[in-house]
Amino acid sequence: MVEVLDVRGMDRDKRFSLILEKVREVGNLDVIIETKPEALIKKLHDEGYIVKYKEEDGYVKLEIREPEIIPGSCPGVSTIFRPSLEIVKCPYCGADIERWTDEIKGVCENCGKEVIFEIDSCVEWCSYAEKCLGDKYEEVMKILAEKKRRKGGIVDVTRYIKVEGD
Repeated sequence: MVEVLDVRGMDRDKRFSLILEKVREVGNLDVIIETKPEALIKKLHDEGYIVKYKEEDGYVKLEIREPEIIPGSCPGVSTIFRPSLEIVKCPYCGADIERWTDEIKGVCENCGKEVIFEIDSCVEWCSYAEKCLGDKYEEVMKILAEKKRRKGGIVDVTRYIKVEGD
């Protein structure tokens, strides 16, 4: 059963903060309000909620729902759930390395060094990443943390070096 919150007659600022607090607490919420609150709806959409509204007898009913996340359906994790083959350069020796886009690390066949690949995805910042990735979330986050640790303040100076003939 979805909780219903009637905020008719409340001060605008108080009701907005109450609605936001309540929806973050319970996830799904129906709100009874005097008019369609465009700013609130935009804020909820920006946070990923699905908002439907119905104009009823002298008031508006907002149906606020958490998005249904189907693992792997987000385009940001498509490289993990629908991998494709790509060729990348080894950062150590420059040799070509074949990798699938769902592979987070591998070993260069030429120099034997472990390489952590770039992940083109929203996993690090998206609030729904854990739901989206399901069982793979922990593994991906460990690899990303290892990559950050390895980089740890190292600056790639090669772009500042001028080679004769350039």
